[in-house]
Amino acid sequence: MTRTDTPPLVSTAWLAEHAGDPDVVVLQVDEEAARYYEGHVPGALLVSWLDDLHAPVQRGYLDAIAVADLLGALGVSPDTHVVALGDAHNTYAACAFWLLRYYGHRRLSLVDGGTRAWVAEGRPLSSDDEGPRPRVTYPVPAADAEVRATRDDILERFVGEQPGTALLDCRTPIEYEGRGATGVDLPVERHRVPGHVPGARNLNSVDVLDEETHRFLPVDVLQGMFAERGVRGDVEVALYCRLAERSSLLWFALHELLGHRRARNYDGGWAEYGSLMDVPVER
Repeated sequence: MTRTDTPPLVSTAWLAEHAGDPDVVVLQVDEEAARYYEGHVPGALLVSWLDDLHAPVQRGYLDAIAVADLLGALGVSPDTHVVALGDAHNTYAACAFWLLRYYGHRRLSLVDGGTRAWVAEGRPLSSDDEGPRPRVTYPVPAADAEVRATRDDILERFVGEQPGTALLDCRTPIEYEGRGATGVDLPVERHRVPGHVPGARNLNSVDVLDEETHRFLPVDVLQGMFAERGVRGDVEVALYCRLAERSSLLWFALHELLGHRRARNYDGGWAEYGSLMDVPVER
């Protein structure tokens, strides 16, 4: 039976102590694979957010068959404890966490503060290619629709502050207000309509982290941030950014740290919504 007693958030000290455990697989998840070779946690395996977690042809994340193949190639079985960390405020690692949670892998943890916290503490980095673990057979998983929002969900249930729901835009205030964008123009996010989904409240993803350490702020502070934006225990929440990496970080804070089990990550994000025909947009 798959164990479920795994803490969703672990410290760098925990990682240093347990990285060599036989049932632990550490994944360094960054936007670009080059970051891994510049330096990674010793023993961590490479996962490229762009190349490994996205479908090779169609727009979107991996399907269940591809996830099973990826995990099997990484030597991950259904009972393996997968621990993720990365750069960019840990957003790409949080996205990997969400994707694996969506496909039902239960033993998952995110390292608080990610690579930044690890380096700031003077912990060692390696530039070696760790090489693959022995391949295993990972059964094709079933998706958990309760943690994902589709564009139809957004249009039917969340646009316009519908009763019993809350919608969070996890981008920067500039993006939310429709005055610009951040980041590079990636092939997976071709859109050009600025603004936000009507009824969405803005909570910049980096605001839930300590500015220096990139660790999550205390739980009571997080609760206050979400409450100010209409997120209560009795409402269903959808979160979005451009490509689901920043919204994954806030989904993690809400779903895993605060225990809000009615939180959904809209993985289509503004890259999808902002390019749809005949949908309402606010600025």
